[in-house]
Amino acid sequence: MHKIGLKEKEKKDILNIRKIIFIVILFIILLVIASILLLIWWPTKASLVEITNSWVALIMVYLVLIVFLFEKPIYKFYSEIIDIINFKQHKALQTKQKELFKPISNSGFNKLVSYRDPEWDSILKRENQESNSTILEDTEVVKYIQKLQNESIKWRFFFADIYLVLYAKYVLFWLFKLKLAKREEFDKVWQSEIPGEQERVAILDALLSLDFIRTEDDNLLITDLGLAYVNYLKELDKHSGE
Repeated sequence: MHKIGLKEKEKKDILNIRKIIFIVILFIILLVIASILLLIWWPTKASLVEITNSWVALIMVYLVLIVFLFEKPIYKFYSEIIDIINFKQHKALQTKQKELFKPISNSGFNKLVSYRDPEWDSILKRENQESNSTILEDTEVVKYIQKLQNESIKWRFFFADIYLVLYAKYVLFWLFKLKLAKREEFDKVWQSEIPGEQERVAILDALLSLDFIRTEDDNLLITDLGLAYVNYLKELDKHSGE
């Protein structure tokens, strides 16, 4: 509930910022139009009365009225343009990440990821015992299961690249070095960089949801999957620098 409330607040803040930018852009456009019209027609006696009584002022009044009357359709059109731009940027980012990801997946991703999901292993062993099956003795089946696990981890990392904010990755690297840290220590160290308590909680929630970290009493610990993701980021950084 806390995470949902925080996301809704962030969404509202983004919409409010978008509306403010929209108003500023409209004001600038009207100002530019007025300037162009005044450059085309400048009264012989440049007085305020003559300017306000001119056809330039009349056109500006009509434009302002049009903006007020059609504010919602204009804003909707503006929002659609922004969404298209954001989508294209997101698509470009995904393409770039896939290009960076490709050399890793083709050159030993299996070696890079040493993490094995204990839940998968325990489920397979239990099913094997219950059914008296020899499924785990089949080399091809084991290889296929390992391949599925690697694909699962790979796409979880790919999702984390987009989902995690930069500071979440910084926190993960910090835990990677320490291996274990008190929650109080986390707040003390990161309070200057991440002043908002809600934001710090959201970062920890994101890392917990991806199983990159876990909590034990009042301690924060990096998981095997978190260690694998840090190694992946290091490898990714090497390829991006080439």
